[in-house]
Amino acid sequence: MHCAVFSCLGLGDGLISLVLSNNLHLNGASVTTFHPFLSSLQPWFPHLPLSSFPDEIELTLEKFDQIFLFFEKSPQMQSLLKVCLEKYRHKTVILNPIATANRDYPYWEEGKFNGERPFVDNLYTFCKETLRFAVATKSNGIILPEGISLNPNPRRILLHPTSSREGKNWGQKRYLTLYDKLETRGFTPTLLLTKEEQLGWNLEGKCSPVFNSLSELAGYIYGSRLLIGNDSGLGHLASCLGMPTLTLCRSAQNAKFWRPAWTQGAVLTPSPWIPNLKGLRLRDKHWQKWISVKRVLRQLAEI
Repeated sequence: MHCAVFSCLGLGDGLISLVLSNNLHLNGASVTTFHPFLSSLQPWFPHLPLSSFPDEIELTLEKFDQIFLFFEKSPQMQSLLKVCLEKYRHKTVILNPIATANRDYPYWEEGKFNGERPFVDNLYTFCKETLRFAVATKSNGIILPEGISLNPNPRRILLHPTSSREGKNWGQKRYLTLYDKLETRGFTPTLLLTKEEQLGWNLEGKCSPVFNSLSELAGYIYGSRLLIGNDSGLGHLASCLGMPTLTLCRSAQNAKFWRPAWTQGAVLTPSPWIPNLKGLRLRDKHWQKWISVKRVLRQLAEI
């Protein structure tokens, strides 16, 4: 059977969708996973073909016996969904990744995901209980490529201070303070920022290397001790590489579903006692204030 898996557009989305692709592969299917840029990590997934989204959607979809589509409201995914519903509904499974226990969402019944559990665990359960695979695993199939140049540093702690949305970020000042505190404790902190992102930071000699590719960055992450960051794709990349993570997140509900979940990790969120009444949303709007640098350091000591 030839299967297509169409992932949502983020890095973390792509890495998680590969749990489904890997399980399909392990149970005898030929699988192609479609994602905007995940193909740059192809050396890390040699047995799972990765492709960018097709230009000619209908011609591509005709080739597959089964299509798995992760629901997303982006124009790109909605275009795919429209074609699948109109022409290929009989062979399309639509999976809606939602971080809520509410079942009143489109296509919830096809995946029956539980918002109280990590998405990675949900996909494992989907493969085992819904698809009834003889072989089921939480692994997304990532493999250390030959020729990857590693620079192991057990004192290196990675800080990833950006994400897809500004509202998900803990804040520049807090990350820079955390960097200094870690350095005084004998660690080697490193800020993971793109060349463009660095322009908005006053790094003052702080370590922030630039990588030529996502594959090169993955090798650097693999040789580190821990990643601290916002709710973002690099946390998932670190986790599936076996690295502990500490995720700073504004919502406990989102954290339950979206936290990195392949290996040991912790999540810090604002206290539920902070008011979040409709119309004010103090916790959502100002969540960074209730996750202090001191609290992050305390949690770090427990990982």
